Amino acid sequence: MALASGVPEDGHADLPGTLASRLWCPDCLPFLYPLASLFRRPMSDPKPQSKVLKRILGILISLASFILAAYLAWLVDRNISQNPRTEDAQVRANVIGVAPQVGGTITGIHVKDNQLVQKGDLLFELDSRPYAAEAEKAKAQLALTELEIQAYKDQIAAAEAQLKQSEAKAAYAVDYAKRVQALVGNLYVTVDKNQLAQTEAITATDKVTQDKAALERARNLLGDQGEVNVRRVAAQAALRDSELKLSYCKVYASCEGYVTNLQITPGAYAAVGEQIFSLVDRKIWYVLANFRETDLKRMRPGMSVDVYLMAESGKKLRGVVQGVPKAVVALNTPSNNAPGGEGVLSRVSPTIDFILLAQRYPVRIVIDEAEGHSFRMGGTASVIVHTGSNIKEGMKVIQRLQQVQDADFVSPVGSAGRIPLNE
Repeated sequence: MALASGVPEDGHADLPGTLASRLWCPDCLPFLYPLASLFRRPMSDPKPQSKVLKRILGILISLASFILAAYLAWLVDRNISQNPRTEDAQVRANVIGVAPQVGGTITGIHVKDNQLVQKGDLLFELDSRPYAAEAEKAKAQLALTELEIQAYKDQIAAAEAQLKQSEAKAAYAVDYAKRVQALVGNLYVTVDKNQLAQTEAITATDKVTQDKAALERARNLLGDQGEVNVRRVAAQAALRDSELKLSYCKVYASCEGYVTNLQITPGAYAAVGEQIFSLVDRKIWYVLANFRETDLKRMRPGMSVDVYLMAESGKKLRGVVQGVPKAVVALNTPSNNAPGGEGVLSRVSPTIDFILLAQRYPVRIVIDEAEGHSFRMGGTASVIVHTGSNIKEGMKVIQRLQQVQDADFVSPVGSAGRIPLNE
């Protein structure tokens, strides 16, 4: 009855107890009973009140912890979805396989393994004596061709003179045959003499035809086509080819980079196209980061990237997404040589072993930092892509990094000497 009247049993009015009694609803809010009891208890009984406060405080802390954990989980999931990241990444650089374009014995190596070389530095040399001999032979052949051309010109002049003489004789023979034939009817000339004149006219005419053919043959042998003599061009091309092969006996660095995997000494034979060592181009360093296909939907070229190298895990490097691949080798596909093979597509091995595998794609990320000591091809890296970054600014960075500022490299031509050409 004390709960219904709102007056305690001792007869004293208790305002907090009355308010609790009015708010009390045992059917709809049974969990408020301890709170109502708290207000109804006298202040002289602090021990039960302390237990109830602790219980309520524990409930509130648990609810707050649950809400905070859910909020933090939402923040982490949102951050990961908006900023994809992966630790399956490797540092890469452009690599040039240094190989001779002619075969021969290596006579000298002018670099050491892991040495930094500049563009145009001499790397190694091959035995040039066979190619020098070929160049001398081609040079002599060019001189001989010039003499042959002059001889054909003289032959053409002689054929032209012979043709003129034959034409004059043929004109006289034909005219004489006509006059003799006109005198046959008056019996001033015998039939035999007329036949002889006709025969000589025919023979002289045939001689003109033969001389014309001889002149045309001499002109063809000269090899002139318009203003170009093909005989001279062929000899010159042979000389340039031999000189080019001679120049290939010296191999130069085509870029500024590091000599890698040098495991050969002078005296070894280098075959055509056989790589002697590699040259790592130091101009551009990038990272190939393998992302799951589910992470690529927000990724675009030009986005800013945070790059962390395992060699310097505490140092953040700037990077920019250069490109997102459109194709990789599908799982369980044929080999390169089989019909329907993947050709030159990238192959990324799966790193999970569930029934439904998410394919990984190698995203190329250019490092926008000066080359550091920890930049090594094949090094492990982790990346974080910021999908909310300024793409236009990122594309400007890519264009700046990929801009070619120096001229194309052309190896010096080791020449055996050139003969002045009469062109």
